[in-house]
Amino acid sequence: MSTISDIPRIYTAIAEWAGCVVYILAMRKRFKKIRLIFLMAFFLILQSIMQLVNGELPLALWMPGMAAAMVLMYLSIYVCCDIQALDVGTCCARAFVLAEFAASFEWQIYCFFADKVSSAEWISAVFLLVFYSVIFPAVYVMEMRHIPKGKNLEVTTRELFSSVLIALAVFFISNISFIYTDTPFSGEVGREIMYIRTLVDFAGFVMLFAQQEKWQELHTRHELEAINRILNQQYEQYQLSRDNIELLNRKYHDLKHQINIIREESDTVKKEAYLEEMEIGIKMYEAQNKTGNSILDTILTSKSMYCVQNDINFTCVADGTLLEFMDVMDICTIFGNILDNAIESVEKLNNTGLRLIRAAVFAQNDFLMIRVENYCETVLDMVDGLPVTTKDDKRFHGYGIKSIRYTVEKNEGTMTIHNENHWFIIRILIPLPRKM
Repeated sequence: MSTISDIPRIYTAIAEWAGCVVYILAMRKRFKKIRLIFLMAFFLILQSIMQLVNGELPLALWMPGMAAAMVLMYLSIYVCCDIQALDVGTCCARAFVLAEFAASFEWQIYCFFADKVSSAEWISAVFLLVFYSVIFPAVYVMEMRHIPKGKNLEVTTRELFSSVLIALAVFFISNISFIYTDTPFSGEVGREIMYIRTLVDFAGFVMLFAQQEKWQELHTRHELEAINRILNQQYEQYQLSRDNIELLNRKYHDLKHQINIIREESDTVKKEAYLEEMEIGIKMYEAQNKTGNSILDTILTSKSMYCVQNDINFTCVADGTLLEFMDVMDICTIFGNILDNAIESVEKLNNTGLRLIRAAVFAQNDFLMIRVENYCETVLDMVDGLPVTTKDDKRFHGYGIKSIRYTVEKNEGTMTIHNENHWFIIRILIPLPRKM
C-alpha cells in the first residue's frame, strides 16, 4: 500500500479539543466543574463542526480553514481559563502542535496495521481511543511537572511570538506535501508524507516543551535573584536603622546632661516647664519599641519614626522574645517587607485619619503568630494566594510578598492574606521550637 487515506476530520477535531483540554486542566480555571464540563463539551461540538466544514472546502481554502480551527482552540482555552491572553496564546500553540502530532501518529500506526489485518471502522475507533487515552494524559502529567496548577506562565510578547512562529513553521513543513508536491521538503508517497508529518510534529512539540522549560528556569532564576536582592536590602536597611538609632540614643543621652546643666543655671518657671517636657519626651523615646528583641526593636523604631513624619497611625503590640529562634535576616525580611508594603498602601490615602497600621506578635498554642493589617479602600485581586501588584510593570514587582512567603515557608510556617471590611490582613503562623 503506497498511499494513506487522509485523517478523518472528526479525529482531527477530537485531537484539537483534547489538546486544549490538557492545558485547560493544567491552568487556573474560570468556572466550577459542572459549568466547565458543559463548556468543554460545547467546544468539542464546535470543533467537530469546524473540521467537518473544512473537509468540504476546496484545497485553496484549507489553510484559512485550519486558521479558523486554531482561533477556535484559542477561544476555548481563553473562555475556560482565568489566565492572561499571552499565556492563552502560548498554550494554544502547544495544544495545536500536540494535536497535530497525536492525530498524525495515531493515524499512521492505524493505517500500517489496517493494511495487514483489517480496516474496519470499529478498529479505527479503538486505535483512536487507545492512542489518545495514552498521549494526552501523558502530556498532561509532563506539563503539570513544569506548570504548577493554578499559576500563570507569565509569558512575554517575545516568548509568545517565538511559540507561534514555531507552531506555524511546524504546521507548514508537516503539511506542505498535501498542497505542494514539487518542493525540496515535499514527499510523493503516502507513507513518506505521513512519516514526515509525524516526525516534524513530534520535533515541534519537543521544541515547544523544551522552550517552556527554559523559560520557567529563567523566570525562577530571575525571581530568586529579585528575592535575594530584597532580602539583602532589608538587612542593609536594618543595619542602617540600627546605626542611626544608636547615634540618636547617644545624642539623647548627651541632651540629658545638657538639661541638667541648664536647670542649674536657670530657675525660671517657664524654662523649667520646657525642660521637663523635653525630659519626658526623652523618656518616652527610650521606652518605645522595647519588645525584648533588639532586631525587632530596631525595625519597629525606624518604621515608627517614618510613620510619625508622614501622618500614619502605627500601633504595635509585640513579644519580641518569641523571635529568638529566628535568623536575623529572616526577621528583617518578614517585618521589613510587611511594614514597607503597609506603609506604601496607606500613604496613598488622602484622608490621614484612615492611615492606620496595626501589628501584633504573640504566641498562639505552639505557634508564633504575626498579624499585620492596614486600612485599604480598594479590594486587591488575588492570584495563587498573593495580591496582584497594582504597579504598571507587574513583572518586576510583587517580590516583597513573595520573599515573605519564601522566608515563612523556610521556617516551616504558613502565610495567609485576605481583605476584610476595608482591611488588608496578613497572618503568619510559624511553629515555635519545643523547649528542652
